[in-house]
Amino acid sequence: MRSPERLYTYRTMVKQADKPAGKRVAKEVPPKKSAEEQIAVFNETFESFNQTLKQVNDSYARLQKRYQKLSDELTATNDKLLQALDQNIQTRSFLENILESLTSGVMTIDLDGRINSINKAGCEILQVSAESLIDQAYDKIYDGTLRRPCSLTDLLSNGPGYRHVEKLVQLAGGQQVPILVSSSCIHDHDGEVVGALEIFDDLTELRRMQEEMAQVKSLAALGEVAAVVAHEVRNPLNGIEGFASMLREELGEEHPKIGYVDKIIAGVGKLNRSVSSLLDYARDLKHDPQQEDLCSFLKETIDYFRMDLGARGISTRIELKTPATEVPCLFDRENLSGALINLFNNASEAMDHAGRITVLAETHSSGVAIDVIDEGKSVPDEIKGQIFTPFFTTREGGTGLGLALVRKVIDAHKGEIEVHDNKPRGSVFRVVLPQSAPRPQGREGQAGSR
Repeated sequence: MRSPERLYTYRTMVKQADKPAGKRVAKEVPPKKSAEEQIAVFNETFESFNQTLKQVNDSYARLQKRYQKLSDELTATNDKLLQALDQNIQTRSFLENILESLTSGVMTIDLDGRINSINKAGCEILQVSAESLIDQAYDKIYDGTLRRPCSLTDLLSNGPGYRHVEKLVQLAGGQQVPILVSSSCIHDHDGEVVGALEIFDDLTELRRMQEEMAQVKSLAALGEVAAVVAHEVRNPLNGIEGFASMLREELGEEHPKIGYVDKIIAGVGKLNRSVSSLLDYARDLKHDPQQEDLCSFLKETIDYFRMDLGARGISTRIELKTPATEVPCLFDRENLSGALINLFNNASEAMDHAGRITVLAETHSSGVAIDVIDEGKSVPDEIKGQIFTPFFTTREGGTGLGLALVRKVIDAHKGEIEVHDNKPRGSVFRVVLPQSAPRPQGREGQAGSR
């Protein structure tokens, strides 16, 4: 029996033989597979597909797991970087705050000698803005006053560093300011020089204090010598005054030369007052402060001054303005009274003993202020800083010790005294004293208030 495949081939060849000549083509057709064979092939192919799909799924799962791990690592790394960045920002901000809070000026330059940073104190000392200095040449700000051996640009060229060296800086207005400077190179992590910095302080206030101290020492020595001289002069003066008074009594009022004797007596009196002022200034001040109501004290002092004005026939008026409540203050009654009367007399003399003096007392944050206001000639601006200096006077016949003694008394009270112009005319002498705490109200205080 012929197999199905051979039978299929035979029949095909027969059909081709029946065709016309020239069109016969021998073609062998593959036999059809059975259903079981086709199912087996399909199952084999499907199994292969499943295995391939499983491999793809496994690879995808591994890739997804790897991706998740890398993503987690990247997230953790980003978190660490953000934390480090935030910490760096905080550290930088903290360092910048420190730099801006320094009272010393700090300036840095790059390798080209150009300024790339300066702090707030540096701008205040140089009286410039940071924007006007950034990217400017370092040597330019000294404008020819820079001493070359002490230059940051020389330091970058392997020059010697310097510490606590004085320089002069010429400001935009032409003023020269003394500064004390120190320098250092700036290095990176590899130790390479990337710039230089300079730290500087304004010496203007220090120089002023040194000059004042030298002046005080000089005046103290002069005061000691003057006190000795005054003490030696006082005895002969007393003798001259005594003999002149006896001569006046002997000559009588009608004698034609009595005027000369009166001038002698007046001159001796003037010299005696000068000697007394000199001795008062040179003498150690006995200071015994007590807590009292300043308003009551001012009223008593002004009442005494009014009586003195009346006795001398002077028409100067004086008024007092104080708070309605008590103002407790710690002061030495005798010393402060003498200082205030000295200020009152100066105010009266500034008005040629014809005008009004206003004494104003008030409290504020820094203590208790006492203003002595006159309507006379204002103190010229050029001598306001000198009027409290011993032996300085603009008044003919003045000793120059009155305001110096006032200053000495106020300093003993740990207070301050200054002078301002009074608008539209006159001067204001302001005394500021530390204010004391209110006295506790016990039984005595309650009984006194009934």
